[in-house]
Amino acid sequence: MPRLISDEGLAVATIWQEARGEPFLGKLAVAQVIRNRMDRKYNSDGTVAGTVLAPYQFSGWNTKDPNRPISGSLSSEDGVVASCRDAWFMAFQAGKGDKFTAVLFHANTMAEYPEWVKSEQVKKVAEIGNHIFYDDEG
Repeated sequence: MPRLISDEGLAVATIWQEARGEPFLGKLAVAQVIRNRMDRKYNSDGTVAGTVLAPYQFSGWNTKDPNRPISGSLSSEDGVVASCRDAWFMAFQAGKGDKFTAVLFHANTMAEYPEWVKSEQVKKVAEIGNHIFYDDEG
C-alpha cells in the first residue's frame, strides 16, 4: 500500500528541523547521522521513520518542539528545503561520507550537554556550524 508520508519527506523535514540554519556541510552531517543510524540500527529499526521518529532521538519531532507542526507544511520550492533534500541524497552517494561515522549530535549552544557525552564509548568526530557530532563505539 502506498504511504502517505515518504521516507524522503521525513528525512528532509528532520534535516530542516535540526540544521536549517547551518551551512550545507551541517545539513549533510545530519543527513549522514540519519543514514548511519539506519545502517547500524542505532536506536532505530533501520527505516527512516523508525530512525527519525524514535522518541527523543531528533528534537524536532519531540511533542513540544515548535518546529514539529511547521514541518508538515514545508514547501519543496523553498531554497532551504531544497538544500536539505540535496544533503539527503548526497548522504547516500557511493563513497560520500563513508568515513563520517557520527550517530549522535547536539547543538554547541546548549547550556548543559547531554549525559551520553560523558560515556567513554562516545567520541567526538566533528564540529560543524553550531553542532558537535559524535560516534558511539559501543
